[in-house]
Amino acid sequence: MDNFTFEESREFGEPGVKYFGRFDFSEGKGPKFGWSASIISARFYGKSVSAKIKSFGRNFFVVIVDNEVVIDSLELEEDAEGIYILAKGLKEGEHEVKLIKRTEFNIGWAQFLGFNFGDGNIIPPKDDSKKLKIEIVGDSISCGFGIEGANETIEYDPKYDNSYYSYGTLAAKELNAEHMIIACSGFGLTKNYGGETVYTMPSKYPLVIPNSTEKWDFNKWIPEVVAINLGTNDFSENCLPGREAFVDLYKKLVYTIHKNYPKAKIICSIGPVIENEALEITREYVKNGVVQSIKNEHNDWIYFLEYDHHLESYGRGISGHPSIKTHKIMGKRLANKIREIL
Repeated sequence: MDNFTFEESREFGEPGVKYFGRFDFSEGKGPKFGWSASIISARFYGKSVSAKIKSFGRNFFVVIVDNEVVIDSLELEEDAEGIYILAKGLKEGEHEVKLIKRTEFNIGWAQFLGFNFGDGNIIPPKDDSKKLKIEIVGDSISCGFGIEGANETIEYDPKYDNSYYSYGTLAAKELNAEHMIIACSGFGLTKNYGGETVYTMPSKYPLVIPNSTEKWDFNKWIPEVVAINLGTNDFSENCLPGREAFVDLYKKLVYTIHKNYPKAKIICSIGPVIENEALEITREYVKNGVVQSIKNEHNDWIYFLEYDHHLESYGRGISGHPSIKTHKIMGKRLANKIREIL
């Protein structure tokens, strides 16, 4: 099984693999990628499909064939190149395969080296050019951190992370939209969880792979909606960041996004785990300091959204993160907000 080939996205009507997310094609052997929920897909005629992938760190994927999850958690061999059977024994005919990265770049990143369709062959992709596009910018919540674990009863392991069940993915699925998640655990605006103030979201947002220096070309994929969910880590560890610093950095990020996508609607949101005094202050900073301030500058493309606080009855993921049930509620809330503003 050495007939593995990778192909960059092609125009509709020509066979080709499609890539949803940020991929670095600078190395000829195949594209590298790291952000959660990066998707590689292809339509093919045949009965089986395998993939060759090189893993850097630990990586977990969801495998979907014909819109059904066939492998919920495909773990790649750590720091190694491997061949992985994604599906076999399919009814001979046309099929679609999707590889979706479950885990975050700080756990691992990967290089896609090609699909193999056995005795079958790749066929032209569907034309999805008119689909709604949504970009999610955030932290661990947006990545689906610890979503399949249980708070206080299970020690963290990346196998419990799953971007496929995160609120952004669920909202995109409900709206039949394409989406991209630019997020990582611990990210903040003024500081990350633990106090890091240099490698925060504003410094990582422009990058193809967040642990490289390669800049992303924002003309490659232009969303109609960008949903930001940041601030939780700024207020972590009983820290209350100053209003001016927080608001200024948030507005700079918003205006950077607006410059990249001038026609996009931008939603600034508050996540479901902030509470008490931190919630009141965050709400004032984001709703008034950022959203209303930008609206006052005669801009009608910015909106505010506050997710409902997650409840104990919904369960908690690892380290108190939102559970799958909470993500489902958040996904519905975001989808409804997008319907409202569009």
